[in-house]
Amino acid sequence: MTSEQPSEVTLSKPGEPAQPAPAGAAGVRSGRGVTVAAPLALVALTAAWLFLGAGVVRTVAVWFAFGVLVLCLGAVGASVLRAGAARDRTYARALRAASSAPGGDRPAGLPERLHGTPWPSLRALGLLIGLPTLVCLWIVLAVAEPDSGGRAAALREAGAVTGQLRIAAIEHEVIEGRGRQADATAQYTVLLPPANGQRGGRGVPASFTADTERRQEVGGELYVGYVPAHPELGAVGDDQQAEVERKLSGRTVEAATSWVAAGFWILVTLALCAGWWRVGVTRRGACSTGESWVALRVSVTGGGKHTDAPPSEGTDQMTARERRDNTRQLECLLLGVEGTDRTVPFHGEVSSTVAGEVLAGVSGLLVWHPQRHRSKDVLAELIGDDGWQLPGAVPARVAEEVAADAPGPDRAALSGAGRQVRLLDLGAAWSATVPKPLLAGLVCSLAIMGALLAVPDNGAWRLWAGAAGLLAPLAALLVRTSRTDAGG
Repeated sequence: MTSEQPSEVTLSKPGEPAQPAPAGAAGVRSGRGVTVAAPLALVALTAAWLFLGAGVVRTVAVWFAFGVLVLCLGAVGASVLRAGAARDRTYARALRAASSAPGGDRPAGLPERLHGTPWPSLRALGLLIGLPTLVCLWIVLAVAEPDSGGRAAALREAGAVTGQLRIAAIEHEVIEGRGRQADATAQYTVLLPPANGQRGGRGVPASFTADTERRQEVGGELYVGYVPAHPELGAVGDDQQAEVERKLSGRTVEAATSWVAAGFWILVTLALCAGWWRVGVTRRGACSTGESWVALRVSVTGGGKHTDAPPSEGTDQMTARERRDNTRQLECLLLGVEGTDRTVPFHGEVSSTVAGEVLAGVSGLLVWHPQRHRSKDVLAELIGDDGWQLPGAVPARVAEEVAADAPGPDRAALSGAGRQVRLLDLGAAWSATVPKPLLAGLVCSLAIMGALLAVPDNGAWRLWAGAAGLLAPLAALLVRTSRTDAGG
């Protein structure tokens, strides 16, 4: 460290190796477990609810996945209650854990090999997979009809078939709307073929209640599910064959609806992941450094904002809209380049405001390879003299300008043969930073999800419960934000 820091950031006494805080290590383990388990459980639960019919397989899959979600939320809750801390404290703990070798009198050199970012990348992917999956799950839980009735279950176990039969009688009809195309709910009676299968035998009457998409008449036909050898078991029916098949299979939603929902779910998830894969500035594998790398001596001056805009030259050929589309605001660390008055913006997938406070005054090397571009950025690494590596990016225009204007460090001073660094994963203990109001909202949401899974009753209450479960965490965040604004 090159300047005085708060006690949370102090690495160790002179001559003693830095030790990571046990509480921070517990938060890291909890966060990593939830990062992997929660998205997988959500995917498994959603797929089982969409595509599996009633039976042991769906029951085991659904409740095992739900149990994993309960354990994940319990792990996050335990982390918050046991070692919960503000983000600046978890960042400081991560800094202490990653710092391994004080720079001494001579600035530390450039290591021959740099780390990849497995866990930060997994966290980003987990979030991008988990959020659309959770939204899809709430929707299908809300619109599902898990209870097809005891008669449908008996027919399913007896091996029912589906066929078209004429309506013999209609009773207790309730019409919703006007005209022949109005929806209707009624008790329909059909004549099932006799068990002996003989022609001319008297049909066996079977009655069932169905919600049809249009009014029916006596003599019309409905799709009916029944067991030819056991007409005494009765029947289920509807004017849509897919609905009859859904009831007989015990599926929560029709097959066509399942595939439509799954299609949107997969497309949204893939779009989010593809976008992150293209522009995610912390995604990278391990790599070796060399003579072609650019290295600048820098020090962290704090956090701030940077406007990355096209150069002023040639703006007469660029429309205002094009200039606006190519201008972006970046939350970033501000790095002062030694020997110049220039400031380099260094941004990543962390809170730059908090990181700027924790890392303020730290000196090290800002290094990048000119050909490691991603979107509008050059992938860069901040190598602290205290032995850590923080992945991020520098806007490509800034990197080109700084590399051309700033004096490079002495190559002899950069010799870091044999030097090793540790990855500084500032977000590793994210589970310990979850706000308590949000945790309460998640608990409420998970309880509602359990009710929707456990209670097979159909009805409008499922829509209200699904909306409440989806909005509970958002409402908790709004409460926390309002309290913060009132207190601030």
